[in-house]
Amino acid sequence: MIAPEVYESSPNGPHGGGKGDLCKNEVPLLGDPAAYSGTDNTSTPSMSTDEGVLARMGYEQGMPILFGFVMMTGGPQAAFTSWTMVSTISCFLALALAEIAAALPTAGGIYFWAFCLGGPRWGPFLSWMTAWWNWSAWVLAVPGTQLGATKFLISALQIHYPDAAVLYEGWFTWLLIMAGLLIALLPNVTSQRWLQRYFRVAIAIFFILFCLFWFWFPIAASGKFRSATFVFRTFNNGINLGERQQASDAYCWVISLLFGAWEFGGYDASAHLAEETRDAGKNVAKGMWMSTFSTTVLSIPTLILILFCIQDFDALISATYANNWAEFLVQVIGTRGATAILVMNWIDCTCATAAVILSAQRVTFAISRDGILPGSSFFRKVDGANHIPVNAALLVVFIASAVSCSVFGSSVAFGAITATTVICQNITYLIVLIARHTLGRSSFEPARWNLGSLSLPVGCFTILWSTFLSIVLLLPQVFPVTRETLNYSPICLGIVTCVSMMGWFLPFGWGGRHWFKGPNKTVSPAQAQALEYESSRSSRKTTEDCVNTLRYIIEVGQTAEDSGLTLASGKVPPVWLTEVMDFPKAVMVASEVQLPGL
Repeated sequence: MIAPEVYESSPNGPHGGGKGDLCKNEVPLLGDPAAYSGTDNTSTPSMSTDEGVLARMGYEQGMPILFGFVMMTGGPQAAFTSWTMVSTISCFLALALAEIAAALPTAGGIYFWAFCLGGPRWGPFLSWMTAWWNWSAWVLAVPGTQLGATKFLISALQIHYPDAAVLYEGWFTWLLIMAGLLIALLPNVTSQRWLQRYFRVAIAIFFILFCLFWFWFPIAASGKFRSATFVFRTFNNGINLGERQQASDAYCWVISLLFGAWEFGGYDASAHLAEETRDAGKNVAKGMWMSTFSTTVLSIPTLILILFCIQDFDALISATYANNWAEFLVQVIGTRGATAILVMNWIDCTCATAAVILSAQRVTFAISRDGILPGSSFFRKVDGANHIPVNAALLVVFIASAVSCSVFGSSVAFGAITATTVICQNITYLIVLIARHTLGRSSFEPARWNLGSLSLPVGCFTILWSTFLSIVLLLPQVFPVTRETLNYSPICLGIVTCVSMMGWFLPFGWGGRHWFKGPNKTVSPAQAQALEYESSRSSRKTTEDCVNTLRYIIEVGQTAEDSGLTLASGKVPPVWLTEVMDFPKAVMVASEVQLPGL
């Protein structure tokens, strides 16, 4: 017997790594955490397309989280126009990124795409920078998502205990954030089955809330609906806090675009589960554009309904709840109904935090596998029992906990740190889209699913949009601009950029420019072709069948000298491919059997 060795090339570092033919379509996989653990993965359930879509939930909690924000930065008119505009454009952005994901479905996602599209000269540098920005975006999204959940719960408590001073204390908010992070962490370090249960709970709550919005709200507001003039023409410029108006209505409307921009994102979440998804080239792309399209189609009419149900707009914008969505709910369905919905919002959003941790964990694992993070050898370790990168998850939650400590001092600081999520992610989208249509235009090989002749116009349009949005994200959001109201996001972005640049240019062979040649490959071209072939078949053989097939090959004396399939343990006769359906399992079994003639 020989030890399993599925990871064929050593981790990138000062002494290794290479590009090879990694970016060709026939080598779409980098290896999932289960494979990297070097143990039999027969008990690990494959993540389905649904889980890939659900990983975006942290970015799709939508209107309730930022409802109070948009009421202050434009009111009902801006809420409708900005959400409709951003969500529609986001569909095009999702399509542009899905085309790339279909051709390059890997857990590394964005940074792997940047490497392939950047070419031999610029690929490693673009991959390195994109990896840091994308990793920062996902890690910082964790505390931001859980803060949104925590505000739902605090608002529910404030409804019943409006004079309780503890509800307005930073330490109390921090404790609730920590409790939520712990709940969200548990399934990410135990079992994927628990993650699936979390996702099912989130789906159930989503549909319950959707039905409540569409049936309870109209019934409760019957006879008290606002006019179309109020919904589509009422504009509120609430970003001027000084004695005189410094920000015009036009500027305020531009800022209101953040209402949708902060919610539509995380398009690459499906890609982070590519190596655990069957038929990844098709399903990852499908998860990207379908989740965005469905959110757009369902959310626009829901938002319009909510706007028609507003009862007292002045009370809404002057309320002091942690989230003024609570004021809207109290106006429409009363205190008990508002409490019930806020609690469901908290549960749903905490499940979303688990999904965001999942994506952040997978990105951490992927870039650690390639030696990008300090301490990569520790963070790329995978639990042998459940095939989960536990250390990566713990790092994500540790950073989230540290960031959450900023609520003790300033909500502005916390907001700036978490807002960096959207900025970093938007920049990574911009990089890969520009590379796709410039440096990588001639080398990019579209998958079966692609945009065809629409690829270039859609790409150019989304590049312009991403550039515009990147600028808006850096603008001041409240006037007058003081130490308390300054948008510190550019500073946070600068810190992330400086750290990644330092890591690239370090001297004495330490910097990435000396040794990083791109993501490592863990699956050979022949293995990838075999995987695609086997995944297309309708029947599946058990692990026992795989072993019996291997034993038969050994017993009849067939050698592997003429085989094109290379495993970590050697070569396997071509006939084996016709006998084994579940290739990932077969790889693990084959690696434990010493084949003849090797």
